Amino acid sequence: MIKVGILGCGFMGRTHYNIYAKNSKAKIVALMDLDKGRRQGKWADQIGNLPAAWPKQVPMKGVASYGSVDDAIADPNVDLIDITLPTSVHADVAIKALQAGKHVLSEKPMALTHKDCLRIVKAAAKSKGYYMCAQCIRFWPQYAKIKELVDSGKYGKAKSACLKRLAPTPGYSKGNWLLAAGLSGGAVLDLHVHDIDFANYLFGKPKRVVASGTKGVSGGIDHIEALYDYGKDLLVMVEGGWSFPPEYPFQMVVNVRCEKATFEYVLRAGEGGSGFGNEVVVYPQKGKLRKITCKASDGWTEEINYFLDCIAKKRKPTIVTAKTSADSIAVAEAEIKSVATGKPVAVK
Repeated sequence: MIKVGILGCGFMGRTHYNIYAKNSKAKIVALMDLDKGRRQGKWADQIGNLPAAWPKQVPMKGVASYGSVDDAIADPNVDLIDITLPTSVHADVAIKALQAGKHVLSEKPMALTHKDCLRIVKAAAKSKGYYMCAQCIRFWPQYAKIKELVDSGKYGKAKSACLKRLAPTPGYSKGNWLLAAGLSGGAVLDLHVHDIDFANYLFGKPKRVVASGTKGVSGGIDHIEALYDYGKDLLVMVEGGWSFPPEYPFQMVVNVRCEKATFEYVLRAGEGGSGFGNEVVVYPQKGKLRKITCKASDGWTEEINYFLDCIAKKRKPTIVTAKTSADSIAVAEAEIKSVATGKPVAVK
């Protein structure tokens, strides 16, 4: 049994709680939050940008309640530290937990800077615990299916890809920390990083990027469009932003065109019942389109189940590694620099 301590009881902390509660390999033994009610499992408030449900009162029998990160990490009963705190503390908390020998699952983005990401990479390499950044799109069933189709080679080489993630301005974070770029990194790091990471997963790091963007309420770049240069016959366009009106439906789109077929998945929250479509559409160059029905799940569930399985089987995660998560922040930094300079920027 893997004993879990969740640090941060906002939307993602609660989402993770629900997943652990359903997995027979895990037992939640600690909750940490600065808010006393939240760390005591009082979750009646409704928050988040996608459909979710959690208990209004978490059963607290056998669950420790902490108001400090250090106390939660020091708990000898905790095997796995799950970090769902503001991005600005991801690096320091992950490193403390790794140095304490804990396994660490950290919400994305890995950290606010590539330099801090490299600190985590170093700590993870020395720790007896495993580290994984929760880049959930690599595990989202429809995205995973598109990755599988592209990698199969059956449809020829990839020629272009378009990745998009658009959302209304998030107003649900505690103290509105998401809307402070110094805490969240703004939309580029908190939202757009999903598609940066998936582009890296499909094709590797680009050689350079050129991007245009606009500042938003966070004080950072809250809408961005970028082109990735791979130095070959491949066009990759990535767009993300959260500057849309409150009634604008969250949406994510992935479209990959190969020589013999195009693959596409589109989600618009609020459509298709729960808001999660589950079909990838294949448009062949010859013949009729077909729809592939994917597993009725989501990336959060799949990533956590995968990480628990890695821990149980004593094998380091390979679908997401500390290095690949750091690479995504390197690309994000290059995009931000390109917006500022108006020029193409090489990726570290």
